[in-house]
Amino acid sequence: MSSGFAVRRWVALGVAAVAAGLLLVAGVSVLWGSAYDQAIAEASVALLLVSGQAILTLRTGRSRAPEVGRLGYDLAAARAIVESHGDDSISPFILRPDKVFHFAAGGVLAYRVIGRTAVISGDPVGPEHSVPDVLASFRTLAKTRGWDLAVYGASAHHLPRYANLGLRALCAGEEAVVDPARFSLEGRAVRKLRQSVHRVKRQGWEVTAFDGRDIDGELESEIDAAERSWRATKSRIIGFAMGMGVSEGGVQAGDLYLLGRAPDGEIRAVMRFISHRGKLSLDTMRRIGETPNGLNEALLCRALEIARERQIPEVSLNYAGLAHLVRSPPPGNALTRTFVRVGIGLLGRHFQMERLVRFNDKFTPSWRPRYLVYESRVALPRTVLGVLEAEGYIAPRRRRRPRAADGHGHAWGQPLPRGQQPAASPEGNLGR
Repeated sequence: MSSGFAVRRWVALGVAAVAAGLLLVAGVSVLWGSAYDQAIAEASVALLLVSGQAILTLRTGRSRAPEVGRLGYDLAAARAIVESHGDDSISPFILRPDKVFHFAAGGVLAYRVIGRTAVISGDPVGPEHSVPDVLASFRTLAKTRGWDLAVYGASAHHLPRYANLGLRALCAGEEAVVDPARFSLEGRAVRKLRQSVHRVKRQGWEVTAFDGRDIDGELESEIDAAERSWRATKSRIIGFAMGMGVSEGGVQAGDLYLLGRAPDGEIRAVMRFISHRGKLSLDTMRRIGETPNGLNEALLCRALEIARERQIPEVSLNYAGLAHLVRSPPPGNALTRTFVRVGIGLLGRHFQMERLVRFNDKFTPSWRPRYLVYESRVALPRTVLGVLEAEGYIAPRRRRRPRAADGHGHAWGQPLPRGQQPAASPEGNLGR
């Protein structure tokens, strides 16, 4: 055993021990009805995240990208609902290919089953009145299958409805949202951002923007080549609730693409924004090879300028896990603050949370809380691990062959073997 591996093993075990201690403290605080058990629980979850990732990575080597299937209960119907009612910035991402749809009461939710946990991607989408009915319907299905239920990336808007269903909520992070009408590169406050844009231009880089409908076959091939080059350097692809993963249909007509070309004309950066209900949500930021500092900032500034010209009301940048704890000290006594500070410090070494928050802050966003909605405190650790696997932060667990649920040896919610066509589901027609 190498000394480096031994050090990593002891670090992982140490983090796991601290996480277990925090979970114990959280449990005691719950039993005693402590007013600050919520903050302790957040710190516990944070450390559990790190220990889970560290231990599983040590066991399996580099984390693999999650398997991607093409299951969907009527993709066309889900897309139509998103186009009519998907006002939330996370709504368009329910169309990601490795998610399964559940329809009820004129609405839809998207989920993926990880072990015993059904991880739902953001709030259900549909008419306002349909949200609790969609979730209640799915909860009935989950109970029959023996699944825990979790909503990851839930908005504050629907928290009262979740509480009425007996579900709990924990703030899991914040989403950075920019109002393009208020964004400007003028003034001292944004001078570093302005310098980044000018630096990229001085070095001979070109920033261009295209709507999906204006991208021809040749340019699409260049974008695809850049994507393949980027993926070749990654052991896993991060994102579930706010990411499309593998493109479910190539270039989409309404989406906005920002391209960064090196002086030799090669595309070295691609930024894609998903269009939904007159708004934009950032999907991907890819950089390939050597790029100048400030290139992402230059692409994003151009996107915000275009959004302002088109009078787009908001642009969602990304979701930053536990950003609320990074940006401001947590409430509570000294013990609570210490636990949270230790947890954030350990997480920062793995997930670069502070770096993401600082990047977003350059664009003076508003911060919207996002929540993890879960069944019970007892199920919370298992729920967190399920969310982490769905998001791609930890390696997929080894699974036994699932019990057949469709008569063809395939359980709903799991990817099909390559080349196998899905059978008709009990909830509706499958998409491609």
